[in-house]
Amino acid sequence: MKAEVDKSLLQSGDTTEENVWTRAYSKDLGIDIKYDWIVAPGNVNDKMNVTLASGDLPDLMTVTTTQLKQLIDADKVEDLTEVYNKYATPLLKKYVEADDKIGMKSVTINDKLYGIPNYTGILDNAPVLWIRSDWMKKLNLQAPKTTDDLIAIAKAFVEQDPDGNGKNDTQGLILSKGLQQESNLQPTGFFNGFHAQLGIWVKDSSGKYVYSSTQPQVKEALYKMQQMYKDGLIDKEFGTKDVAKAFEAANANKAGMFFGPMYAPFQVGELVGKDKSVDWAAFPIVSADGKPVLAQEPAPNSNSYVVRKGYEHPEALIKLLNFQVDKMYGENSATERKKYTGDNDQGWQGAVVSILPPNKNTAAQEHITEALKSKDPSKLNVEEKGYYDNILKFRNGDRSQWWNERIFGPDSSQAVLKYYRDNNLLINDAFIYAPTDAMDSKKATLDKLELETFTKIIYGASSIDDFDKFVSDWKKLGGDAITEEVNTILSK
Repeated sequence: MKAEVDKSLLQSGDTTEENVWTRAYSKDLGIDIKYDWIVAPGNVNDKMNVTLASGDLPDLMTVTTTQLKQLIDADKVEDLTEVYNKYATPLLKKYVEADDKIGMKSVTINDKLYGIPNYTGILDNAPVLWIRSDWMKKLNLQAPKTTDDLIAIAKAFVEQDPDGNGKNDTQGLILSKGLQQESNLQPTGFFNGFHAQLGIWVKDSSGKYVYSSTQPQVKEALYKMQQMYKDGLIDKEFGTKDVAKAFEAANANKAGMFFGPMYAPFQVGELVGKDKSVDWAAFPIVSADGKPVLAQEPAPNSNSYVVRKGYEHPEALIKLLNFQVDKMYGENSATERKKYTGDNDQGWQGAVVSILPPNKNTAAQEHITEALKSKDPSKLNVEEKGYYDNILKFRNGDRSQWWNERIFGPDSSQAVLKYYRDNNLLINDAFIYAPTDAMDSKKATLDKLELETFTKIIYGASSIDDFDKFVSDWKKLGGDAITEEVNTILSK
């Protein structure tokens, strides 16, 4: 079972089924790969659910946290504890067990390891504040340090004609109708500035785990956002626009600020490519009270590699992973990697299973920044050298490579994430497991209640005090049951 890999990412003549990786597995490991099915990437989970229901399971599988729980409950997945401890190389263990083994915790039940997490790290999804830096320069605005500074910048963007067309037609803060339930455009960074988090589980002062969106600090942030909307600093129609529609304003030179992920330059790069005067800069989230604030991180990647119960060679999974990380990141990777990943360094996607170094993008930014400073890229790996070369292309006039500068350059989103990491300014979702029974039956209703309530409050259609009613209703409609289950699981 595998998502089909675009042939343009593979070496000439290679396919998803038969490629440089599968040939090496057979030659070097004595492992022959045969896929039960290959489907388009967007159809993998649905196809996997059908496979699980049929009971006809492949030897090796990639599953979500929910699917893993189903397999464990049905006693259809192998305990990998012994083979992992026996066969995993130090390099594989370094990646799998990174960040205090947070990925491992999600696949370990009663001290038994039921899967190898495809753990990517805790940094890349933390919120970053993106602002049109050319507008800031034009209006003589300084980098924001507080929420009041942020609001002042948004106000200037609305009232001082930063696009220079003589019309009152520019926006401050971009939002979309999904609010905190979107991944590419969400206000979590704004709420974090009030020491509030949205949509995750955190420990309160009593040591109990609570749902962050119901905490009092959220009310303060909502009230401030309601005021911003009333003052015209937020698009009046944000509640009707999806992410793509919301970003149209940015690419039409009509909006200048949003909270988004580190890869946001891909979403606002259209205008940058057309107009060399346009630029966006990445900033850390700012504080409402001057005290240090924590940027929230969602639960880590939820996919894991597992082995069918009864398969006679469960160690095959570990050997395949050992092979991939060694070729790409081992002692001989300087010469071996390109054989497997090709000139575009994307051939790793042809591997049957793969794990990349957690938080590799932040490490890349550090290495690239040093190389730019010293003008010596000799220590960069293939991927990093690609970003380095593209940054130089951008600096020499190629606007299509702007995103490399703003994600991996000295003043970039990854530099912001590094700042969070180095100063212990991150807070992670404590609940990293499969949905509980009450979540399965109640969470959709509760999420809808949260989104509708928050949207109405921001619009001013509901009083800020309706937040208190939301908290009460959330508890009654299943929130209390979910909270009890979460605390039971996290107390083990």
